[in-house]
Amino acid sequence: MDLNELVGRFLLLFFSILVLYFFSNRKDNETINPLMVIVGLCTFSLCYLFTKIEIGVGIGFGLFAIFSILRFRTQSFTVNAIIFLFATITLSILDIMYPFEKIELLLFFQIIIIGFYIAASVIVNKKASKYLNTVDVKIALSNGFSLDHKTIRKNIQEKINIDDFEFKIVLINTVSNEIDVLVFY
Repeated sequence: MDLNELVGRFLLLFFSILVLYFFSNRKDNETINPLMVIVGLCTFSLCYLFTKIEIGVGIGFGLFAIFSILRFRTQSFTVNAIIFLFATITLSILDIMYPFEKIELLLFFQIIIIGFYIAASVIVNKKASKYLNTVDVKIALSNGFSLDHKTIRKNIQEKINIDDFEFKIVLINTVSNEIDVLVFY
């Protein structure tokens, strides 16, 4: 593998991961840390190294152990983050290991993976893409106040005068007799 081929494969991976990262961070309440992009780039580098040196089964078990330790010793990842990690690792392994003579198949797999990822992201995040703005609203709890959907919706409409919105109750504060609501509009 010459330098031009390696740079081409790396650029293909880099732009693929950027597209995945952009479509992963479309939800306001759940974002992926930008440093997770490095996982795919590191996997790409490790796979390149493994194609150049003779490795044994022990290294494979060692890598499996490292990933297992990371999974159980760090904070829990969201489903979105796990899918992003799996997709970047898959793309990085494909980009470095797939034979260059079959570059059209590599591009086909890249496009299919990215296409499904984008389609799933759009479908899952449809509500987040419909409402681009958010605002925090505090609603005072009065005697006889009900937590049903219609009552809260009516109070939000009185406060911000918007008809098309969704909301999420963030906090019910019984000390200050307020409800904190996140409104998507």
